Amino acid sequence: MKSVSAAELLRQLVALPSVNPALTDDPALRDEFRVVEWLEPWFAARGFRTERVGQTPGRPNLLARFGAAAPKKTILFESHLDTVGVAGFAGDPFALREANGRLYGRGACDTKGPLAAFLAALDAETLAALATSGMQIVWLGAIGEETGNLGAEEAIAAGLRADECVVLEPTDLRVVHAHKGACWFTVATRGRAAHASDPARGDNAIYKMPAVWKILDAATAAAAQVRTDPALGAPTFSVGTIRGGTGTNVVPDRCEIQVDRRLMPGESAADVLADLRRRLDAIPGGVEIELMKEGLPFRTDPEAPLVRRFCAALEAAGVPPVREGAAWCSDAGPLALACGETIVWGPGAIAQAHTTDEFIETEALATAADVLRRFLLAPG
Repeated sequence: MKSVSAAELLRQLVALPSVNPALTDDPALRDEFRVVEWLEPWFAARGFRTERVGQTPGRPNLLARFGAAAPKKTILFESHLDTVGVAGFAGDPFALREANGRLYGRGACDTKGPLAAFLAALDAETLAALATSGMQIVWLGAIGEETGNLGAEEAIAAGLRADECVVLEPTDLRVVHAHKGACWFTVATRGRAAHASDPARGDNAIYKMPAVWKILDAATAAAAQVRTDPALGAPTFSVGTIRGGTGTNVVPDRCEIQVDRRLMPGESAADVLADLRRRLDAIPGGVEIELMKEGLPFRTDPEAPLVRRFCAALEAAGVPPVREGAAWCSDAGPLALACGETIVWGPGAIAQAHTTDEFIETEALATAADVLRRFLLAPG
C-alpha cells in the first residue's frame, strides 16, 4: 500500500471536526465519531484488528491491534480524539493551511499532528517487520481528554493492558517521563446576609476568604516538604476564580473560589481534600469543598528500558534525547496504572495547544514520523 506523508494524513484528520461536546453546542462540530469512522477502515486496510469500546452513546473509543496474538510484549500508543472549540479561530479551523513552514488547523498540534506522525510511521516496511517481531502494537483513540480522561478510563475498564505505553501529545519531541496531576475544586465560605447599612447584623463571607488562601498555602507548603521530585519540582496551587455577594448594599452570605492544585506522584485528590477539610474546620461558619475534576499524575524512571529505547530512536534520527517532567497532565495518568512503563511524546509545542492560531511545524511533523518508525523497527 502506498505510503502517505504525515502532512497529508494531518490534512485529512483536521478536516474531521471532533470538538469535545462540552466545548460546543454545534452538532456539526461536536463528538469524536467522525475520526473513528475514518480511522477504522484505515487501520483495517493495513491488517489491524479494530474494536470499538466504551459506554458513552455516540462517542466510541477505537482500539486497533497488529501483530502477535500471544505477544512477548505489548506496546500501546494512545491519541485522544477530541479537540477544544473553534470560536475565534483564525481562518477555517478544519482546512489545514501551510505558511512559513507551519501547518495551521484545529488539532494540528493537539493532538492530530502526533497521531498523523504515528500513522505515517506505519509504512509497509515497518508493518512487515512488526508482523514477525513477536510483539503486538495497540493503538487507542480515546474520547474526552480535553475535559478529563473519559476514554482512557473506559478502555481500561474494558480490560486494556500493555507492557509499555507511548501517549502521543505535543512535547517538542522531548520525552516526558513524568507529569503532575490536577485537582480542581471549589471552596465556599458561608456567612449571614444583612443590609450593608448595618453590617454588624450580618456575617460577611467574603472577609473569611483570605484565611482560606493562607490555609491553602500552608497545606501545599507542607505537602512540598514530602512530595518533591527532581523532574517535577513541588506541588502548587492557584486560585482561578472568585465569586461572592449579590449587591453593593448587601452583606454577602457566600463566597466561592475555584482552585487548581497540581498533584505529585503518590498524591490523590481524595487525600488532598481530606487534609484541607481538617485544616479549614477553623474557619468560622464552616466551609464547603467540592471536587470538580481529577487528573492523575504519573512517573516512569528516566532510566527505564522504554525511555532508553525511545531516546536511542531520537538520537538515530538526529534529535537530542531530552528527558523531562511536565506540570500539565494527560491520559498518561490513568494509562500508567494499566501499563508497565509510560511516556508522553510527540511533535508540536504545548504552548500552541488550544490557541486560535494552532499550528505544528512541518519539519517537526516529518521528524516525528521518522523517530516513531525507528522506534518501531528497533529490537524490543
